[in-house]
Amino acid sequence: MSKDIEEKKDVHIPTPIKILGWFGIIIGAMYLIYGIVSIVLSFLDRTYADFEQNVIILIYGIPIMAVSVGFKNLQKWGWIGYTAVLALIVLLSIFGHKDAYGIVLGVLSMAALVWILTPAVRKHYFPA
Repeated sequence: MSKDIEEKKDVHIPTPIKILGWFGIIIGAMYLIYGIVSIVLSFLDRTYADFEQNVIILIYGIPIMAVSVGFKNLQKWGWIGYTAVLALIVLLSIFGHKDAYGIVLGVLSMAALVWILTPAVRKHYFPA
């Protein structure tokens, strides 16, 4: 098992995978930070009207962060999960575009989804 870990350390991670991985980590971190700060502020202000929505936003950030880290570490489950998360974000932004943030996130996610499906990226997860 330690030999597998040593081999993973020696693997050169291509730049597109690093960029896509960090994109997902940043998006996941934004959801986590926004959810945590909103929950804390709702407790401090004693306004619990949007508490459930803030918890849901916090919960969104956890799988995004997990699959992004898995993708960045060249895990097959990370590629599959990250592709599913990006596709879900694109679908939600198409059918629920309510503000500029959702549209911009949808466009960026669509670009990342197209990039993740290119053979240059996919070959690192599913060699022929």
